[in-house]
Amino acid sequence: MSVTERGLLFAGEERVECAGVRGLRYFRGGNSNCPLVIFLPGGVHLARISYGDPCSDRADFLDYWLEQKGLGLLALSYPTDHPCIGEIVPDLTIARWADWIASVASDVLRETLDRPVVVAMWSMAGRSVAAVNRALEARSIDAVCFLSLAASPPIAGLNYVKPGGDALTPDGLWKGGVYVDGFLPSLSYQNRINGHRILDEVRYLEQYLCNTPVMLRGTPQRFSGGGSFWNLEDAHDDMRASSFSEFPLTATISPTDISDDGHALGDRINWNFFNIQKIRSQARAPDLDAGRWSRLCALTRTLPSRLSRDVVGGHFFFAGARGAEETAHHITELYAEMRNLRAEIRQLLE
Repeated sequence: MSVTERGLLFAGEERVECAGVRGLRYFRGGNSNCPLVIFLPGGVHLARISYGDPCSDRADFLDYWLEQKGLGLLALSYPTDHPCIGEIVPDLTIARWADWIASVASDVLRETLDRPVVVAMWSMAGRSVAAVNRALEARSIDAVCFLSLAASPPIAGLNYVKPGGDALTPDGLWKGGVYVDGFLPSLSYQNRINGHRILDEVRYLEQYLCNTPVMLRGTPQRFSGGGSFWNLEDAHDDMRASSFSEFPLTATISPTDISDDGHALGDRINWNFFNIQKIRSQARAPDLDAGRWSRLCALTRTLPSRLSRDVVGGHFFFAGARGAEETAHHITELYAEMRNLRAEIRQLLE
């Protein structure tokens, strides 16, 4: 495949520049009475992993199953040197990326301001959860439900960083480090449990993988015009990792396979920590009477079971018809659960 062909856009894709940043937008409207899912990709991947390519079976991707349920999809790819975008921003921060996401979402929702929004974060995208929520709220977009799809919350030390920092491209973009070695085996596992090949390897490597602005990882490895440097405090502040009031309540859909043990074992507990801190920031415990305090304690104990689901598979558990259909089902289920939960909390605290 030539560079020119690699740079072609798929149906529904559009290069969009706003907030001083250019990225790739895929938009399928769906039923305006149903939620719009905003999908944010992980490291070294375009958001195409959620909607596929013209040579693959649409039923093997999340977008197809969301469409069956009436849900829309806004899948957003960050600036990268991949030919389909061709925007090299090595010093892109999470804050700037979040501002671009919110700007694009605001434009899409201009005609349907009251449409419910679900933000589905895959892998690395979880690091931007507070920044994205803050940017959406600044544009009066209330995302009813944030979802972790095997996503890493902004906790220091969860993501491996090579001592001295990972190798970057000559333009300063992150190439994926040790994680790249696990991508093809993880996709092969999805092939096995689905009984067929979901993605041709060559097409996957050329049409889905990309280099990533390193600071979107939320690790101490940072980048400026002078090159790579190390600053844990800057990373912490960019993720807004301690701004608990700015975190949304977040549900989790986790893989089950040992190949993704960190997410399979840790996601529901890691994200529950932030959910509890969010509720604490909303509720002034000394102001609650004994009855409301008791009900709030009981409610918080139910969060991990109410807001967590599993899908058989590894890090790409939502790839392949089996996992994609189940993930879409859980998205609708968790959206409804989150609406109920938010209403319960409001009633308790008012």
